[in-house]
Parts: sequence; C-alpha cells; structure tokens
Amino acid sequence: MQYLPAVGEKLAEIAEVSGPEENGRWSGYTLNSLRFWLPTLPVPDLVQWNCGLWDMGDDYQEGRHFYPPDLYEETCHRICRVLRKLIRPDLAIVIATTTPTMHGDHGDILLYNDILRKVAAEENAAVNDLYAVVAPAKEEMIGEDHIHLTPAGVEACAAQTAGVIRSLLEKG
Repeated sequence: MQYLPAVGEKLAEIAEVSGPEENGRWSGYTLNSLRFWLPTLPVPDLVQWNCGLWDMGDDYQEGRHFYPPDLYEETCHRICRVLRKLIRPDLAIVIATTTPTMHGDHGDILLYNDILRKVAAEENAAVNDLYAVVAPAKEEMIGEDHIHLTPAGVEACAAQTAGVIRSLLEKG
C-alpha cells in the first residue's frame, strides 16, 4: 500500500495501477478477501501481491508464528490459484518478497521469503525481490516504527516494482 501510488505514477503511460483500499494483513486474510476486492477493481493484466510480516508475527505470545511456514506456503499457493481462477488461467502474477525490519536477525523473514520464491517457481510467477532492495540500506529505508518504509524506501520499492512490472508487460 505504501508504494502503490508511486508505482502508478511511474507506470502511468503504460498501465493503470490499482489495489484494495485495505491492508492485505496475513496470507489467509488476503486469500479470503480476494472475492471481495476483485469485483471492486479493474480486471488486471498482472497482479503483484505480498504477505509475510503478519504471518510471521507472534501477536498472542504463543511462541509460534501466526501462520506457521507450512500453512503460509499452502495459503500462498492458494492465492495464486484463486487469482487465476477468478481472473483468468494465464494471469501474470508477481510475488514480492517481504522487506526487512529493524527488529531481530531476519531469520524468519529470510525463511518466509524462501517460501515465497518456492511458491513463485511452482506457480509460474515472477519474484519482485524487495528485501534485496531495502536490506543493504535499511537504516535509510525503514522508518521510526522499525517496520514501515521511509520516503526513500517507498521510492526504492516503487522503482523496483515498476521495473519488474514494466518488463513483464512489455514481454506481453
């Protein structure tokens, strides 16, 4: 959501960029919400999505992820399949990796991003590696809340995303 408007500006001459008005939260929420979001949006030629940080969370201090890795992987596969079922079977899909935070060692983020890469390969989806864009300069790109992007992070993620989308749309 943070960088969507900037992506729209960067792609204005070749694409209309849109998305749901609310946060996708965790993968199960995104999966369930597709049936509500898609009818309110233009029919897409390409969909980029990402879920991860909420899935990794331990909001209830149970000593486990909100969505453990196996459930996360299954749900990410289902998101791809449902998108293609609801839109069209040959829909181009881009899965964006989760950006780093200023918390911890990022082991969980790396694990969940590896799951996203695996799902992308198995679902014939492209990967937009936003983690690789933000991680080397996270002090400049992650804001005071230690999670969300700064203006520099928004610009970097928007430029990366626009480049990935542009190359896929130009391939046709």
